[in-house]
Amino acid sequence: MEKNRLKIIISAILVVIVIISAVTVKREHVTNDEKQFKQEYEKYNGKINPTANKKYFDVNIDLKNGVKYVSAKESVNILERKTGVLYFGFPQCPWCRNIVEVLLEAAKETELENIYYYNALEIRDEKYLQDGKIITSKEGTKQYYKILELLGDKANVYEGLGDTSIKRLYFPTVVFVKDGKIVDIHVSTVDSQEDPYKKLNKKQKEELKNIYIKGIKKINSVVCSSDKAC
Repeated sequence: MEKNRLKIIISAILVVIVIISAVTVKREHVTNDEKQFKQEYEKYNGKINPTANKKYFDVNIDLKNGVKYVSAKESVNILERKTGVLYFGFPQCPWCRNIVEVLLEAAKETELENIYYYNALEIRDEKYLQDGKIITSKEGTKQYYKILELLGDKANVYEGLGDTSIKRLYFPTVVFVKDGKIVDIHVSTVDSQEDPYKKLNKKQKEELKNIYIKGIKKINSVVCSSDKAC
């Protein structure tokens, strides 16, 4: 009798261990996107940016970082109908390198499952002002202009053209979307940062993290009507 009882207890314990192990493995599983994101950003650690002749500072990204790569088309789809955080940036951008650790920390603290990431550098247009005339040296793609259209008034004005109706996607841009509606957006880092090749200090990081947490909370919030309980 005691033997049977002991067997049942041991079997129950083993079942619990298997379940916990399965959940842990699932939680700790690292995707190819997460590996790629870490590799892309860390490979510039200590390298010189030949354009600015300045050294990139080191960024350290967790292997399990929750980043999911999306395409231009998928970015449009997120902006039109999805819920989530969409980050536009690229690894050689010093401003972007300043935000990645902070954004990932904010996501971790709020238990955000994924950050959608798209490097939109190649699809962006290039314009300049010459003798009072706006010249387009490179056209953006159809999907780039669609992204700008969806960002609407929340998109930044294209600097240096003297025309506030012309918008541009600057990097880094972090967009917070809820059911296809942009509830918040943040461009660049914080106002007090002047040199992107110098890492944000502790106070600046905390300021930026709070901005991201605020945006994440907006997409995670439950909206209740006045006559119904949540």
